[in-house]
Amino acid sequence: MPDLSKLVRNYLYFPEPIPLDEPPPLWAGNGEEVWMECADGVAIHGLWWDDPAGAQAILFLHGNAQDVYSWSPVRQELKHLDCRMLLIDYHGYGKSGGEPSEKSLYMDGEAAMKWLNERGIEDKDIILFGKSLGGGVACEIAKNRRVRALILESTFTSLARVGRKLFPFLPPGLPLGETYDSIEKVRVCACPVMIIHGESDDLIPVGEGFDLYEAAPGPKDIYLVPDAGHNDVSIIAGMNYTHRIASFLNA
Repeated sequence: MPDLSKLVRNYLYFPEPIPLDEPPPLWAGNGEEVWMECADGVAIHGLWWDDPAGAQAILFLHGNAQDVYSWSPVRQELKHLDCRMLLIDYHGYGKSGGEPSEKSLYMDGEAAMKWLNERGIEDKDIILFGKSLGGGVACEIAKNRRVRALILESTFTSLARVGRKLFPFLPPGLPLGETYDSIEKVRVCACPVMIIHGESDDLIPVGEGFDLYEAAPGPKDIYLVPDAGHNDVSIIAGMNYTHRIASFLNA
């Protein structure tokens, strides 16, 4: 059986490099550039918004393309939650070193959690927010830690389940190397779980989000956004987007 890991990674990850001397864009506001070291010694890059002072923190784990500079508008989208935020780039993305893989992305998530812990932010005050592929990283962290909450937006249950859609050129049944078996990890999460998904998502079908919701032990919530696709959930939802998230966190 051929090892398809490298081929799958080439079609799964789309990192965009950033020159090391490039400053954050104006739309990142007061986001501070930060660095953290992973278990393999690789340094990864992120943006940190430290306001409101002393508030809970969101660790935002982005999708499989672009970089923290491109993703920084999520800070404005979620600012009304009154949380601090750490947004990181994975191995090979932006200014981060190394190469992306399932193993290295999990190390990135753990390095970010350690960075937050070292600044006095306990797990119980951290909200994991995973978008698309980032949801797989968030589930890996949540299965081992008692965080404040886990929010998964446009996330798949496992790579095997959506493999035919993401890699239609591959024969069915071949091992992909990468797994991201999020549905099994959600089953053992000891925190509240919120699922957000666009009902018209043509990349990760809405049924994937519903299955994650069904697997979560609870407390849990699901927010399905009519007419929203994979990348425009917050835009289509409008102000209701943060209202629903805030209601979930405050419940």
